[in-house]
Amino acid sequence: MESTNYAQILSERILALRKEKSMTQEALAQRLGVSFQAVSKWENGQSCPDIALLPLLADIYGVPVDSLFGRQPAPPPEQPAPVVEPVFSYCDALPWPDDQAIRGVIAVGHKLLSHEKPLKKRFTLDVKQSEYTWLLRYSPLNAVAECSLHVEGAIGNNATAGSHIDCGAIGNNATAGSHIDCGDIGNNATAGSHIDCGNIDGSANAGTRIDCGDIGGSASAGLSIECASIGGDAKATKISFKGKK
Repeated sequence: MESTNYAQILSERILALRKEKSMTQEALAQRLGVSFQAVSKWENGQSCPDIALLPLLADIYGVPVDSLFGRQPAPPPEQPAPVVEPVFSYCDALPWPDDQAIRGVIAVGHKLLSHEKPLKKRFTLDVKQSEYTWLLRYSPLNAVAECSLHVEGAIGNNATAGSHIDCGAIGNNATAGSHIDCGDIGNNATAGSHIDCGNIDGSANAGTRIDCGDIGGSASAGLSIECASIGGDAKATKISFKGKK
C-alpha cells in the first residue's frame, strides 16, 4: 500500500488556502512571525513549517489542522437519543372524580373510550383483535382500568376493570366486566364472568362461576359455586363445598 506524502499535501494546501484568502506571502509571513522566504520554501515543498506553527496557520486560514494535510476531521461521537420524559397535564373535564385513584384508559387521539360503561371482554382496535392490558407492578391505592388490569402484586384498595383483573390480593372491593383471578379479596367481588380467588371477606357475584376459599357474605353465580364456606345466602345451579362430599 502506497504511503501518503503529507509533506507535499501540506505545501499544496498552504499555497491554495493562501490564495483563497487573497494573501501575499509577505502578509502570511508577518502573521506567523517568519520570513516570506520561509513561506515560499513551504509552498515549493523545500521545507515544512514548524509543528508549533500549524495551529496558528490553521486559525489564519479558518480550517481544522487536519485540513492542512488533506484529512477530514473525525465526526463527533454519536450522542444517545435524549430521554423524553412523559408529560402530565391536569384537566378538570375528565369524566371521573378527582379521588386520587390510579386509572388506565384507552383513547383514540384525544377522545377517551368506554368511560361510561365497561368494555366487553375484548376491545378491538386492529385486525389482530389484541387484548389491551394495563400493567402495574404494585398499586397501594385504588386501581381502575377501562381495559384489562394486571398487577404484579397486591392492590391495596379497590380494583375495577372493564375486562378482567389478574393480580395478588385486593384490599377492598373487586369489580370486573369479565373475570377476576387474584388472591384474597378484602370485601365484595363482582365479575361478569367468573371469580377465581382466595378468601372473599364480603359477598360474591359472578355471571358464570365462583371458585374460592371462604365467602364471608352471600354468594350468587349463574352456573356454579365451589368454595370452603359461605357466610350468607347462596344461589347457583350447582353449589359445592371444598373438602366435603
